[in-house]
Amino acid sequence: MYNRISVTDLWPRAIAPGILTCLLVLAAAAARAQELPDDPALAVTPVGNVTLRVEQSTAEDAMLDVGLAIFDPGIPADGSTHSKLGIFPEIRKAEAQFMPVLLRQVLLASNAWGVVRVLPDEQNSSELLVTGKILQSNGSSLVVQITARDATGRAWLDKTYRDIASERDYPASEGGDPYIDLYRQIANDLLAVRLGLDTRQLQAIRLVALMRYAASLSEDAFGSYLQQDPEGIYSVVRLPADGDPMMARVERIRNQEHLFVDTVDEQYVTLYEEMAPTYNLWRQYGREQALYQQDYEARAQNKERIGRRGTFSAMEQTYSTYKQIKIQEQDLDEMALGFNNEVAPTVMEASGRVFRLSGTLETQYNEWRSILRDIFALETGLPAGS
Repeated sequence: MYNRISVTDLWPRAIAPGILTCLLVLAAAAARAQELPDDPALAVTPVGNVTLRVEQSTAEDAMLDVGLAIFDPGIPADGSTHSKLGIFPEIRKAEAQFMPVLLRQVLLASNAWGVVRVLPDEQNSSELLVTGKILQSNGSSLVVQITARDATGRAWLDKTYRDIASERDYPASEGGDPYIDLYRQIANDLLAVRLGLDTRQLQAIRLVALMRYAASLSEDAFGSYLQQDPEGIYSVVRLPADGDPMMARVERIRNQEHLFVDTVDEQYVTLYEEMAPTYNLWRQYGREQALYQQDYEARAQNKERIGRRGTFSAMEQTYSTYKQIKIQEQDLDEMALGFNNEVAPTVMEASGRVFRLSGTLETQYNEWRSILRDIFALETGLPAGS
């Protein structure tokens, strides 16, 4: 067993202040990443304190199933900008996977929707598809761009949301999140749109979703059931006969695809539960470091000594916080890298055969969809759809 010895334990205290001053410069660079970049897309009004609207009861014919696609992580292609923007690619990729998990939990808590699934990629045949892009994510601020469209192609949302963390948001409670108000606002906005639709419109969305899925299996067989107007809005022009055996196969294939997605969702929830404690600590330390940086710069401008009241202990406290950030970053990066690259294989059954899927969740999902389309083509003798 070895004891960890601090640099300041080895060098005289007369030298340590100079060393810490240099390290504070490094800490300052990390803290600046917490500040809002000079980007108009990020300069939106924070959501503030939001109360989730919860429906006491929702009729079954008023519910829509929701697909939440994994978010775009918003990582610039130019790797040289990542440090300045405070972006850690592996952590950001993991965030893009578990932010939809948080939104799913909030949507379910609103009691206003049918089945809510996190999807490895976008599915245009979802009754309601929600996509997102992370514009900024750190301990002080979360900014995301959210788009929502139903199966007919009608836009529900295209909006940028921003939430600011305060001292009372940390430490995050178990299962909680400092930016929960942002997710609540998204849920409330989606519900407001749904409440503006009547039963006939909701039924049309469900029918279009089913027929778009059928057309994805075989455009030749089902493409003529749909039409698209000049604005890109889909509608059903005719329906298969009741009891049509071809549609029975379509619904069976769709259910098998949903079964896989439900299995995948369990892995996304596991990711969130495993990473949340370390992730929230990292965000908390990041926010604290940003506050120290603001204090440091304010005093530097006034030609005062660095730190709160200019004491050496305050400098040590600042550096200690910086070290904690780096420790959490390393732990998070290792956890995120492991999840992004080492997903457990999934075993699925279809048509009496067992299939073992491997690779990332997106790879497994696409492989499973391809298998199901091949099965449908073999059973029907029809060419597979796109």
